[in-house]
Amino acid sequence: MTEDAAVAGAMRAYVEETAPVLALRLDARHRVAEANAEAHRVLGAHLPGRAFEELIVDFTRPRDVPALLRQEGVVHRLNVATTTGTPETIGFRFFPLTAGTLALGSLDFREQQSLREQVLGLNRELNNLTRQLHQANAELRELNQLKNQFLGMAAHDLRKPIGVIMTYGELVLDEAGKELAPPHREFLRTCLRAATGMRQVIDDFLDLSVIESGQLRLDAAAVSVAEILTGIEPMIRLLAEKKRVVLAVDAAEPARKLRVDAGKIEQVLLNLVGNAIEHSVASQHVELATRWEGPSLAVSVRDEGPGIGPGQQARLFKAFGRAGGKKTGGERSTGLGLTIARLIVEAHGGRIWVESPPGQGATFRFTLPGQR
Repeated sequence: MTEDAAVAGAMRAYVEETAPVLALRLDARHRVAEANAEAHRVLGAHLPGRAFEELIVDFTRPRDVPALLRQEGVVHRLNVATTTGTPETIGFRFFPLTAGTLALGSLDFREQQSLREQVLGLNRELNNLTRQLHQANAELRELNQLKNQFLGMAAHDLRKPIGVIMTYGELVLDEAGKELAPPHREFLRTCLRAATGMRQVIDDFLDLSVIESGQLRLDAAAVSVAEILTGIEPMIRLLAEKKRVVLAVDAAEPARKLRVDAGKIEQVLLNLVGNAIEHSVASQHVELATRWEGPSLAVSVRDEGPGIGPGQQARLFKAFGRAGGKKTGGERSTGLGLTIARLIVEAHGGRIWVESPPGQGATFRFTLPGQR
């Protein structure tokens, strides 16, 4: 073997096995007859027999492959499909052979460098935005903590004087009400109703500030469904009688126990049943039902009121959301009751949601895990 033949053989072996150059031998019909290792790595293993135009990804118009192949030695920047699934820009040169064409291609390093610089720039910008977001989140957490502290302090300081107003107002109404003129008695009742509404607002703010500050403590114990319902039934029946709403309570397996904070679950039930009654008119039905689904307790509160539209449902369990239309008795609400109910249920490991088909009232449901 001559020295020139040895050099040619070494160069051929280098191109076929090692060089970062795509080498394709195309036949007379412009199909791949042979491909080197780099071409297989970049373009895929099943190259032989594929038409060269199938390898090109053109986003504007089809390439005239025969015209390209006739331009000997000219670099053509072509987008080709690669094994990564992302098109790459390859600079191809074409050289005529006795029966076909030799296509030699290499990656466009300038474009790769440009893309790399763009990616690095975007990454730096993303890092800066992430730092700003972390800082903003920290500031929001601090502001939220200050807000909860303020609400808690304000509500706590307001609760006592409101309690004094209600106590003495009720005392005057009970002991001296008959001696007052009818308009004066009505004035006093109006003051008591306003004080009662104010106390509910204060209680809601206190509950929300405690829960959101992470200070909610569950006094969990094993209690039966019957014990929970017994704790609230007198109050919800009184509410129903005042509105002349028909109330039904249906408890499946009431003796079966679960481990919960009974006081907090009673608060959730009072909120849901109270809302259902307040959105009902005389003779309409409200049903509170419980049933066991495997190890979990499922609770539902159904009413025949105006229902809740899809747009309102998305806001219901957020702070200051509203449960549908106006309450039929003009009752006031802070819009916090359902938020507090959701947070209490979730603190027990359960979930709460609403179902309200058009024109069929609303059903609030929540689940609680059974005794573990």
